[in-house]
Amino acid sequence: MTTGKIEEILNRVETGPWNWLIFLLCSLWGVFGAMQAVATAFLSPLTDHWCSIPQLDHWTKEQRWNYSLPRATVAGIEQHSRCEMYARNYSVLEGVAWEDRHRYLPDEANLTIVPCTAWEYDNSTFQTTLISEWDLVCGRESLRSLIQSIFMVGYFFGAPLGGYCSDRFGRKRLMSGSLWCFIVVSVAGSFSPSYPLFLLCRLAMALTGTIVYQASYILAVEASSMRHRSIVGILFSVPFAVGFMLLPGLAYLIRTWRYLHLAISFPVILLIVNTIVIPESPRWLLQKGRWKEAAAELEKAARWNSSKTFDQAWLLATLTEMKKEAEEEGDKRDENQETEAPDSTSQESKQTMAGESSDQNNLQIRKQSSSPDHPSSSCWRRSKSAFVFLRTPMLRRISLILYFNWISVSMIYYGISLNSSNFSVDPFLYMFLGGLMEIPSYTLIIPLVAKFGRKICLISFLLFCGTAILVILIVPDERNSWWFLTLVMAGKFCITSAYQVIYLYSSELYPTSLRTRGIGISSMMGRLGAIISPFVNDILGMYHWAVPSTIFGLLSVSAGLLTCLLPETNHRALPDTVNDVEGWRSKGETWQTITAVRETEEEQGEDTALQPAFNVNRDADTSSPANTNTSAV
Repeated sequence: MTTGKIEEILNRVETGPWNWLIFLLCSLWGVFGAMQAVATAFLSPLTDHWCSIPQLDHWTKEQRWNYSLPRATVAGIEQHSRCEMYARNYSVLEGVAWEDRHRYLPDEANLTIVPCTAWEYDNSTFQTTLISEWDLVCGRESLRSLIQSIFMVGYFFGAPLGGYCSDRFGRKRLMSGSLWCFIVVSVAGSFSPSYPLFLLCRLAMALTGTIVYQASYILAVEASSMRHRSIVGILFSVPFAVGFMLLPGLAYLIRTWRYLHLAISFPVILLIVNTIVIPESPRWLLQKGRWKEAAAELEKAARWNSSKTFDQAWLLATLTEMKKEAEEEGDKRDENQETEAPDSTSQESKQTMAGESSDQNNLQIRKQSSSPDHPSSSCWRRSKSAFVFLRTPMLRRISLILYFNWISVSMIYYGISLNSSNFSVDPFLYMFLGGLMEIPSYTLIIPLVAKFGRKICLISFLLFCGTAILVILIVPDERNSWWFLTLVMAGKFCITSAYQVIYLYSSELYPTSLRTRGIGISSMMGRLGAIISPFVNDILGMYHWAVPSTIFGLLSVSAGLLTCLLPETNHRALPDTVNDVEGWRSKGETWQTITAVRETEEEQGEDTALQPAFNVNRDADTSSPANTNTSAV
């Protein structure tokens, strides 16, 4: 089946209400997906806490602090201890006025300090949080970080699972099933009675939510003609930024974590309408040989779009021709398998009749094990192909640098997005501005990368981001000043833009024979950065607010400098094989045309019959950072 014929059909269907309705309904998921991706900024914000002493509840907060809590340095600032208190007989002070405390319990010179057994929390901003619900403080801070980290683990596994299931079961069916699962587990998480159960719900939410987004994105792109595919790729990320900006508004109105979680989970049920209205991808139907269903959807699309170039008779003739070609290809594959299949039964009978010795039998077994059709040989080939990205010098350089960049960019993006507590900034304003910065990041990079190239843009965004984050360390103003916030938002803009460029750049650096797998592995490496990021913010941020900023700034600068070692791909033919990649010349920064015989399937460790269907316009891959790998398109 030729891709050109599918593109010709979509071009004749034209672009109109049918396409834009699919795009609108599919992209709506980004609003809810964004809110869930960064919800921990308001579900488990850093909350001031101190030891709970019920006998002193009749005193003011400051009086209790001065009398029962030692001083401690937290995040570089001296304040009351959050995890320790003086060992006193507080029961004798129950009901005693602050002025009369010395009459009942005289002060002692050297008081013993003991750890807290219960805590009180500052509820001036948030009435309840996940931290206050399950006491995620004082030695349990890592459990707070785990809430966001486990969500990213769901992304990590959801991306490859969604890609496989989407190709096997269809975009619409997978989207429908995953959406129902997401609604159930997200609403259940709002009423979770225990911390482990809530974590399990968050993991399932990320897993199913990633699959919904991936199936929606692929369906929207596949329904578009080649001419409009770049627009769809760009605009598909805008609802993510909208959800990013809506979340702080909801959190401002709803200060209880359970109600807030329910408020961003339950409305997803409105998207059930999508599963009824949205059609299955005609491209997928054609690939699966479901010709009648594909013809019905394409005819409906032509009617909705009032297409003037569409001819029903031509469509039926084209589909008949495609069906015939698919049947011929299937017959050829069956013939090849029958021809190449070893006649193991006849070999065994000959060995038995010849009465071969046991040594000869063992030798025959070893020979069969080395045969390409033997299961152990297949496992060996798979293990070899897993290292194909590291076997040749240029490909190894590209892969290692991209892996580092993906980890760094993802870690910095989520590190900045969820770091309002360390920056001492109003969390509602901080999150709103962070979402606002994403809209130009999604749209302005396209003309920039087209004019200046992928390499220069990625280097510039990474270096500017690192510089902005490091400069805030020496800004003399307070951390809640506009100058400070402006620098942080500049870093957010740059790292979001870098996230968009690296998707596109990676797709052009890997050869066609490895492109889908290369981007998939790179994207999964990026998820590792997102998994680590909460621990950098929460655990290291306790020692000083500047520690996470220093790490993120240095990582960004390092990633930018390493990118200098990669070739430019703008206005260059995409490499098709590993040989093309190795033919890159450092001076001219071009992909050298290779006329030599390309590597065999065994040498590449690849099955060339399974070439990736990466047909998206090169400038259209603007997948969002909270999203999964969309290279399967």
